[in-house]
Amino acid sequence: MRSEKYLKGVLLMVASCIASSIMSGLIIYASNIDSFKTVLFRFAIGFTLLGTAALFRKIKLKFVNSKMLFARGLFGGIAVFLFFLSIKKIGMAKGTVISSSYPIFATAISAVFLKEKISLASWGMIGVCFLGIFLIVTGGAQGTLSSFSIFDILAIVGAITSGIAIVCVKKLHDTDSSYAIFMAQCIIGFWLVVIPANLIPCSVGISGGILLLGIGITAAIGQLFMTYGYKYLPVSTGSLLSMLLPVFNIPIGILLFNEKISAYMLIGSSLILISCVYMILKRNIPSKLDSR
Repeated sequence: MRSEKYLKGVLLMVASCIASSIMSGLIIYASNIDSFKTVLFRFAIGFTLLGTAALFRKIKLKFVNSKMLFARGLFGGIAVFLFFLSIKKIGMAKGTVISSSYPIFATAISAVFLKEKISLASWGMIGVCFLGIFLIVTGGAQGTLSSFSIFDILAIVGAITSGIAIVCVKKLHDTDSSYAIFMAQCIIGFWLVVIPANLIPCSVGISGGILLLGIGITAAIGQLFMTYGYKYLPVSTGSLLSMLLPVFNIPIGILLFNEKISAYMLIGSSLILISCVYMILKRNIPSKLDSR
């Protein structure tokens, strides 16, 4: 019975990553639509689905730690926007890998704000991750910091805000349900982008509307599968499985969108994933899907 529940959890987490990968591809296809509108639909559909489920008493929404929920929604909302923007501007593969460096930043932020101790090995892995990011962005030994574009920097800022959101999630799991945590992100994220989404002129059309609907639905499915998956899995196992997202997105970026992957990017991506896996195993860092 226990093994059946474990397998169910694994399948749910894999399905969650597949849904999030489809969402990433749809974001690329919707590149003519500004990221504010894309994110607006993502959040609107998210809280509509949760609100409907709560209305019919399928789930319970009870908010306890309001200040921390607001912080989680604020930083999580910024992280989602920057993730959507980065994969549009620098590519599905590159943007996803940089975004997936969040455990490194979550670890460093936990040390500062939660007073968690970090071992020397963990600091070493933080350095390895930064080396990986440097190799991805600059293209190796000949590159310099000037090789960083504004969108590369924003992708890194997105990973940092994801790290902050994850720290908030870790604290909120003591008081609030996963549904309340996700709902808080949808509500605060919606208010963050609703004004700029309506200020930027853009002709969406029927096809664009279908893409936006698809992005919102796949994002919500990925989130809900992840939430249910954690009912049957330890945090470390679920978080490790969430690292399948960059593994899925890199070949999709190459095959469907003709993205160019250099040897330095493959090496850098490997360094980032290795360092993040180490952090997840050592520190039980929740899934990035918690902040998406």
